[in-house]
Amino acid sequence: MAKVFLIIWCIILQLGLIKATYSKMNEQTVNVIDYSMKNLTVMPIFQQNSTTDINLRGNLLQVVPALSFQQSKKLKSLDLSMNKLDLIERGAFAGLTELIYLSLRDNRLTSNSLHVGIFQDLISLQDLNIHVNFFSYEYTLFLQSEISHLKSLVRLGIDLRGQLQINKCFCKLSELQDLELVGLRRYSDNLFQNLKCLKIEILSLDSVVFLAPDTFICFPTLKTLRIRIVYRFATYDTIISIFNSFKVFKGKNMTEISIYNNPHRNGFVLGHRHFAVLQEICLQKLNLMADSILGIQFGPFFKYGYTDNCLEELNINLMFDSTDSYVFAFCAFKHLKILGIPHVIFKDNRLERSTQNDVSYSFCLPKTLEELDYHSNVKSYSTRRIANLTILNGSNLKALNMANVTVRDCNGTIYGIENLEYLDMSGFDCRVLSEHLLSHFPKLITLIAQDATLGIGLNTLKNASEFLKINADLKHIDLMKNSIKSLPDGLFNHPFRQKLTIILDRNNFQSLPNFPSKPNTFQLISLKYNRISCLSEDDMAKLNIIKPSSIFLRGNPMECSCNTLTFLTWVQHSGLISDVHEIECISQNGTLVILSQFLQNLKTYEISCQSKLWITLASCISAFISLALIFGIVYYRYRFAFEYFFLRIKMKLRHYQPLSEEFIHDAFISYSHKDISWVKTLYDNLQSKGFSLCLYHKDFKVGKPIADCIVEAINSSRKIVFVITEDFLQSSWGTYEIEMTRMHAFREGRESMVVVILKDDIEKDKLPKALKEIWYKVVCIVWPSDPDAPYNSEEIFYEKLCIALSDSRIRMNDDNIQMT
Repeated sequence: MAKVFLIIWCIILQLGLIKATYSKMNEQTVNVIDYSMKNLTVMPIFQQNSTTDINLRGNLLQVVPALSFQQSKKLKSLDLSMNKLDLIERGAFAGLTELIYLSLRDNRLTSNSLHVGIFQDLISLQDLNIHVNFFSYEYTLFLQSEISHLKSLVRLGIDLRGQLQINKCFCKLSELQDLELVGLRRYSDNLFQNLKCLKIEILSLDSVVFLAPDTFICFPTLKTLRIRIVYRFATYDTIISIFNSFKVFKGKNMTEISIYNNPHRNGFVLGHRHFAVLQEICLQKLNLMADSILGIQFGPFFKYGYTDNCLEELNINLMFDSTDSYVFAFCAFKHLKILGIPHVIFKDNRLERSTQNDVSYSFCLPKTLEELDYHSNVKSYSTRRIANLTILNGSNLKALNMANVTVRDCNGTIYGIENLEYLDMSGFDCRVLSEHLLSHFPKLITLIAQDATLGIGLNTLKNASEFLKINADLKHIDLMKNSIKSLPDGLFNHPFRQKLTIILDRNNFQSLPNFPSKPNTFQLISLKYNRISCLSEDDMAKLNIIKPSSIFLRGNPMECSCNTLTFLTWVQHSGLISDVHEIECISQNGTLVILSQFLQNLKTYEISCQSKLWITLASCISAFISLALIFGIVYYRYRFAFEYFFLRIKMKLRHYQPLSEEFIHDAFISYSHKDISWVKTLYDNLQSKGFSLCLYHKDFKVGKPIADCIVEAINSSRKIVFVITEDFLQSSWGTYEIEMTRMHAFREGRESMVVVILKDDIEKDKLPKALKEIWYKVVCIVWPSDPDAPYNSEEIFYEKLCIALSDSRIRMNDDNIQMT
């Protein structure tokens, strides 16, 4: 019960979808409705409109209800083939008076499926296909009777299961010209006895095992005969019987004879008995495809070609490659225009090579030949090379298909086909490529070279501009699947007479190929399935100049992000990309989207990208400012350390070598220039006691940077004496000298080198921070402010100072100063 409800629900949904679709169709004129291969199980509802064609092929329909097409009065074509039809209700085709084509083939129609007068309204029907169904022998007679009422019928496909003779009622079909018969394997002499009254011109027989000698004697107007052998039941005599049945065509003009599907087990050699029959027929087209032909006997074949015959098209499949000279029999044909044969190594055994490396060879064609199809369905490797290949009598050849005939290299050219317009050299091994390969095809219009290793060959050309120089009529070039990464310079830099269509699908391009920047050069450029994520600004500018009508980019790993916004905007506004509805691109979040849908919201996306840009820019500026502030703070905090570091490097670069044991001066006195008078007195007293002192005004060299002089004085003095006064504390150089001294003392391990003379009753809190940090290593001596004090006189001051400056380096603390 649940399954029944499920089926009903699916039908309701399907009908609803169909009705919704057709209600929309009602708003506009519809000529063609294609519902093929949709898995429909019920007949759609067709609303009144101007529909002329309905295709329901390949569905799961079982019934054609009555009045299914009553609203489609203008219907011309109805295809119901390849369904599961087992019933056509009365009146199903009612009102279809303008119907011309009806196909009911490949269904399950039986003797209970059709009723009397099923086709009575189809007064204009010209083409009926009702074969490959399940009609019984008895019912076939009834069906023939019903069909005989279709007086306008021109073509008919019908089953003949078990029939010994076709009903004479078919004589009513006075317009019938094309007849296709299925289901009958053995055809007798009198099967078509009742069809003498008809002027059948085209006859197709399917599932043939045997043909009687006079099978076709009742078709005096027959022009085209197509025979398909039933593979499973064919015998070795099948081909013999078929050719024997052709004897009735002796002296007649035939347009086509085609034989298909002879099994491999019944392979045969085309010889005298076959050509003797064909020789008696003025036959224009002979197809022997997929017939397991093992070979062709040269003598009978040459005789057939040499004698007067009407053959204009010959298509033969051979099961093997051959070096037999029978191929030169083609030269004998006087009217042959189209020749289709499989891959065969043509070789003229009568030509002798002049040297071991000479690879010149030739073969002959009919003088009237216009098309030569020499392709192979799979690659067939050859040891031959294209070098000095000459085709005799090839001046009328317009099309040459040599696809998958994989010659060893393309280092040569082909002579004798100077009027060639179409060349297919797909599958060639062109890793070695000659600039003159196409130089003898000045009228070439179409060049197809798929999978020909041109990715290597084109890059071996010394002068790529010579490759297509002579081919000014080129219009279509197909270079698919060649692993091409780039095109050599000058390849298309020629004045072509027509706009080019160039196919470069399935290669390895990551950007636009190296096309010349010339307008009116390209009609279509196809770059499907390459490795292009977007086009650069140079590529877009070049395309704006070239302006091809269409560019195809489907299958490339396109990127839809803020990084490719310029490209996306160009795609939207240029209108050059023709397959935007098929291109998938990778969005910013990694999902795949259809490019056309993405472009619909491009303006919004562009605004969001600009917001992201400003956010990113603001973040970068903020980060830069933050880093600058942090660096500024760190630099200010450790500015003297940096200064000292840079000065040391500077001195090293100048090859300054400090003294390791002895110093030039006993002390460097740092003071404020306002205290110069007192310092001179200090200098004179200490010098009189044998001390060597360094002073600014006396020892600093004129023109040398003060910072360098200070560091040099610190390095060359055993002690550094700071005269701390109110003026010194106000001096920036004083602070600088204290910092440099602290850095030097820390680096050199001379923490006890600092001597401080305090004047002006300076208190501890007023001392520089750098001095406080090393105070525990500082020798501090206070200048006596009271000259009458017995414990701190000038004499005692100088005595302490001399001790501090001596080599013993005894640390002394002034009893009057307490530092914590």
